[in-house]
Amino acid sequence: MRIAVIAPLRFPIREPFRGGLEMFTDLLVRALMERGHEVLLLAHPDSSPDLPLVPVPFPERAGFGGTLRAHARMLRILAKLDVDVIHDNSIHFLPPLWSRKTGRPMVTTLHTPPYRASRLTGWMTRGRHPHRFVSISDHLGRQWAPYVGAYTVVHNGIDLQSWPAELSAPARPLAVCYGRITPEKGIHHAIRAAKVAGFPLSIAGAVADRDYFEQLIAPEVGEDVRYLGHLNRAQLGELLAGASVGVFPAVWDEPFGLVLVEMLACGTPVAAFNSGATPEILTSEVGVVVEKGDAEALASAIGEAAGKDRADCRRRAEQFSIQKMVEAYEAVYRSVLAVNDVVDQGL
Repeated sequence: MRIAVIAPLRFPIREPFRGGLEMFTDLLVRALMERGHEVLLLAHPDSSPDLPLVPVPFPERAGFGGTLRAHARMLRILAKLDVDVIHDNSIHFLPPLWSRKTGRPMVTTLHTPPYRASRLTGWMTRGRHPHRFVSISDHLGRQWAPYVGAYTVVHNGIDLQSWPAELSAPARPLAVCYGRITPEKGIHHAIRAAKVAGFPLSIAGAVADRDYFEQLIAPEVGEDVRYLGHLNRAQLGELLAGASVGVFPAVWDEPFGLVLVEMLACGTPVAAFNSGATPEILTSEVGVVVEKGDAEALASAIGEAAGKDRADCRRRAEQFSIQKMVEAYEAVYRSVLAVNDVVDQGL
């Protein structure tokens, strides 16, 4: 198939990734190419040069108007491309509306909760051929259902070879927490919980909210709390290999949680808040899930989770492989193309 993949345009698709959505897009494109598809990626011009890039300029610090103009520019570029199907990961309301108008086959993956602007798009495009909605979790799909109607669940996957497992217990206790450093990711809860549990904590991730970092994270950094900066996949894998437990303290409704699968793939059990799709990934064999926002309960979970079997963690992660994810998306592509063929033939 000839597939155009629309990336989230604000940040480049390259390591170290800004967040899970950028990593997802990179993995998807590379896996589709490995399976023999002809792929074009519409993305930020500074994306990795070894991707099949169709650059779309995006202005720094763009507000609503600048973001809207960037997506309109992207759609004008897209209109000139000869592809079979379009996979929209933009998390913007404009591409599905464009698909409705032009009749171009499109699959839109829902990566975020149903924000107000996108709810209207859901209503206007629900049940419209040739378009399909995909949710990255059952939890997120239930949130979107009132607006988009029918949807397919395709859990995110990772390249397991990029996250080698360390199945021997670390010599010293260590907790690890990583991801975008923003209030909704709850890093301050991980710090408090690790201190109560008596585990040194290593933190990694891009500082997306400087005020939050300076006020609640930086003052805690010291002998038992380290901030390691924004790490790439290889560096994170090395960090996790030496970790007794991963901590996932998100306080918003996490749509999926790639970090959870990455931790498990390295054999690292997880202590987590009950956030969004977290229970879809963590079973009692590989992690401990506690009430969101309860740092004391999270401290107890850290100690309990650290004793889980690391081989079980790896086996659980294998249920979320990139191969399974891409096979599921290929089935969705074929479905939307089959419907489009029927419509074209007037049947």
